[in-house]
Amino acid sequence: KAVIIGATATFVGAALVPASSLALGANYGARNNAKPATAASEAGPFCNKLSTDASNLTSKMTDLESKVTQAWAQQDQKLASDGQNVDSRVATDRQKADTERQTDFTKLEAKATTGAQKQAVQDYETAVNNAVSTRRAAYDAARATFRDGVKSAVDSRRGTVSGQQNGFSDAVNSAISTAQASCSSDSNGGPAARTAFVASLKTARQTFVSDRKDDSKIGQQVSQLAATRNAAFKAADQAFQTSMQSAHQALQQAFGKKSI
Repeated sequence: KAVIIGATATFVGAALVPASSLALGANYGARNNAKPATAASEAGPFCNKLSTDASNLTSKMTDLESKVTQAWAQQDQKLASDGQNVDSRVATDRQKADTERQTDFTKLEAKATTGAQKQAVQDYETAVNNAVSTRRAAYDAARATFRDGVKSAVDSRRGTVSGQQNGFSDAVNSAISTAQASCSSDSNGGPAARTAFVASLKTARQTFVSDRKDDSKIGQQVSQLAATRNAAFKAADQAFQTSMQSAHQALQQAFGKKSI
């Protein structure tokens, strides 16, 4: 669970993109505050550097998007590895239990001397094997349901984050396109273009941050899925114990007071 929650939170780093956008806008203000600005003096610096600054900005956005994709791929690998490790341990434990159970059956068969006792032993072995198979199936189903639920929660979360990311990218690209169009159409419109550009970046960042704050977290979902899985484990254990008690009682009746 901690892996899932921690890896999902990696995308929070994408908030650095709008922060970089605002820094870009702030640089314009710092540069132009050095002396009283006029339309002519501001038009050149802003519009002339817009292409370079926009390219740097989109490059940073692309880099952060790549890091998010890489983080998600690493998360998928970790989840798959964790699942494989669990399955491997389960398989090993089951094989050991099967060997020990068969050894117990062999010892029990040696104690049966009458036809009734031998039949009782066979019935007991069948009942035990059925109980074991039933519990294992219940455990496997519970684990599969848990994993499917976690994957669904993660996929849903990623879909939401991707939508927010795309929305932010679209807003930034729109601000760049608008600024470029303003610079192309009006050589004296540098001040207005710069002001509108920085304001658009600020709005894009605020919208992105606000949307992220409203995101639903998957930690609670994973906890609920784990609780449901554990409840299924417990129910399977209880059913198994009931079956084992019934099988043992039937076996004991066949052997009477003889120790088994």
